Amino acid sequence: MKFRLVIVTDCGGSDRGRYEIAAQRCFAPQDVDITFFATRSMNTLHAGFTTAAHGLSTIDHLGPLKEEERFGILSNAAPRLSTNDGRQLRGQARDKEGEEIYALLLNNGVWVVGPNASLNFYFLRKRIVEAYLVIDRSGMSTPFRSMEVMVPALAKVLGASDHENIDLVPQWPSIPDPIPGTFVADWDDHGNLYIVSIGSSDWLPGLGEGIAIRIGDRVARVRHVDGIFAGQTGEPTITKGSLKLNGQHVHYLVVVGSSAKKLFGNPDVGAELIIES
Repeated sequence: MKFRLVIVTDCGGSDRGRYEIAAQRCFAPQDVDITFFATRSMNTLHAGFTTAAHGLSTIDHLGPLKEEERFGILSNAAPRLSTNDGRQLRGQARDKEGEEIYALLLNNGVWVVGPNASLNFYFLRKRIVEAYLVIDRSGMSTPFRSMEVMVPALAKVLGASDHENIDLVPQWPSIPDPIPGTFVADWDDHGNLYIVSIGSSDWLPGLGEGIAIRIGDRVARVRHVDGIFAGQTGEPTITKGSLKLNGQHVHYLVVVGSSAKKLFGNPDVGAELIIES
């Protein structure tokens, strides 16, 4: 059996080592291969997009899972503030321990475990075939539950190692609809901006046509082209790339020979694209 764990979390830096130690311990005596994605702090759009696009689309691109493969993804961004335990972000009705944790079986055989917070699960919801509320019976009190609860829950659902303190209760998560719009979902080291539309994709112009896009206080006229290198050097373009989100190509803002990220003022994940008239 081959156990493969993809960790998508807003805890990076030295926490990566702690996650890897926790995974090796929780999956013992089985071996586990680990892939780590550090996302923007408390940004569930980045965590949810990374899980569904970078993680799942890459797994799907190489075909169905082999019989001996077991893939699990930890999808975790915790929208909390240490000064007020996150109630400003999560609402007064939330339990102070944080959002409910779920284990989700997807239609390609991949398991996802994480908190049902904002956009963590939004891009997955049409792919869920089984859902379980994860309950920790250890009595442990901690604001950081990803290593302590989510990693052992993944080891359990993947069949690598049982953890008696983890209970799985059949329950479907209520995943709300976010505010619609078109947003920066990620970027790469070439300065390309990855774009995601929530609610509608009617903003995309026809091939060869252009539109004016504003992000923050930066405006540029962008032409729709067919390929990362299809534009002229220095020309702002928008094009589809190899990355997919639920079977659909993700579109990138690209400036050949330069950086779309710099052109638009280095926007953070979640920055909204406004189509100028």
